[in-house]
Amino acid sequence: MSIARVDILVEKGSDEALEPDFYALSGGIWLEEQGGSLLMKCYPPDAKAFLAYLRASRLSQVPVAMVHEEERDYVALVRQHFTPVRIGSVTILPPWRKTKRKGAVLIIEPGMAFGTGRHESTNLMIRMMADVDMGGKRVLDLGSGSAILALYARLLGARSVVAVDNDPLAGIAAKKSCSLNRADDLLIACAGPEGIKGRFDILLANLDFDTFKRHAREIERLVDDKGYLIASGIETQYEARVAPLFKPMALVRKRRMRDWHAFLFRRGR
Repeated sequence: MSIARVDILVEKGSDEALEPDFYALSGGIWLEEQGGSLLMKCYPPDAKAFLAYLRASRLSQVPVAMVHEEERDYVALVRQHFTPVRIGSVTILPPWRKTKRKGAVLIIEPGMAFGTGRHESTNLMIRMMADVDMGGKRVLDLGSGSAILALYARLLGARSVVAVDNDPLAGIAAKKSCSLNRADDLLIACAGPEGIKGRFDILLANLDFDTFKRHAREIERLVDDKGYLIASGIETQYEARVAPLFKPMALVRKRRMRDWHAFLFRRGR
């Protein structure tokens, strides 16, 4: 039986930075790396509606092709080809894989929209988190997606961790991640920055520049005195515009990976 497929060629890692509407319309997705690019094979229930969305979205200029192919067992293919991700001392695994590597392990169900650790911004966050003492701290993961950062904070010894995302589907993904990692003590909530009360020792925010710009004051007020903000998801063209958003917080450190940047801010001295 033949099924409709829409092929999209994008920059590697950009699949985790796409809008939720993309994943809502795209159906199942199969990813194939091609050098420095990523081929996204999408199987939308309504191909015409999906193509119309692409023409009106940020993907309007990327190569797109309509293909008809025979049905395949993609669940089996994912299980066969999905490889573990190693970032610093932590290994990120799908539920069906095991590792003999030393160090921390996070189990994440490969999903379409909520983070598996492969994007540079997630990689930067994890590396930056390892540079901060999380022991006994109150941590907020804002825009948590699959809760990969919240779970890592927990592994690093955080006293309490809250994972917040304004997408209800992200909450479902986060609950699945908590179950896989036996992290029943991690609190999950659906909200934006304006809906969060209290202050935290460490705020994790892997977002995008527009979101940071729109909610800078709300994000800053969530950081307690002498607390830290770890921010990523910033592309090179916005890099110089981030630090001014969070004054009077002090910029402690920056990291870069390809065209993505991460920042460590501290409130007070």
